[in-house]
Amino acid sequence: MAWFWMCLLACGVAALGSLVFLVRFAERLKHEGRSQRPARSDVGVVLGAYTDGFEPSHPLAARLRVAIALYRQGYIRAIIVSGGQGKNETVPEARSMKRFLVMNGIPSEVVHEERMSTNTWENLYHTSAIMRDRGYQTAVIITSDYHLPRALAVARMLGMEATGCGAASTRGEFRAAVREVFAHIEYLLRGRQAPFWQA
Repeated sequence: MAWFWMCLLACGVAALGSLVFLVRFAERLKHEGRSQRPARSDVGVVLGAYTDGFEPSHPLAARLRVAIALYRQGYIRAIIVSGGQGKNETVPEARSMKRFLVMNGIPSEVVHEERMSTNTWENLYHTSAIMRDRGYQTAVIITSDYHLPRALAVARMLGMEATGCGAASTRGEFRAAVREVFAHIEYLLRGRQAPFWQA
């Protein structure tokens, strides 16, 4: 039976090692996202997240508040809100985001909606088309801190001239930050981004 306990111990050590890796990678993503500094740009691009009807989730509201602050401070002169309608949502994320921005004093005419996307790659692919159509050359990508490194890596792959501004995440979002580790690895394996540490 000694082999059984040795195998059990080895599995436990491997599981603990995997957990430590995930936690450290998630913390590194958050740190990298918070370290980004926006440059004055033509447009801010707010990436979507879950919205309950027209009530944005806490992470989404945090992203929108960052966009409002950047607009009021003159860092951006327009905003693109990017997000389609998920299976568990009753309105497109972009519609909810625009409504939130307008209700908080942002002029409706400077907010452009992108309602087709269902993931980060599509967010930025469709957004880059809107930028070309409207003559916007530069962008500040606005999303949660742990999500920002992947978003910027995708933007580079798409040839976008972009800086970033990460909305500070809360402890309650840590599970989302851990899921982001898997998404980051998936995008690397699929060739949809370069490693964020090569920026």
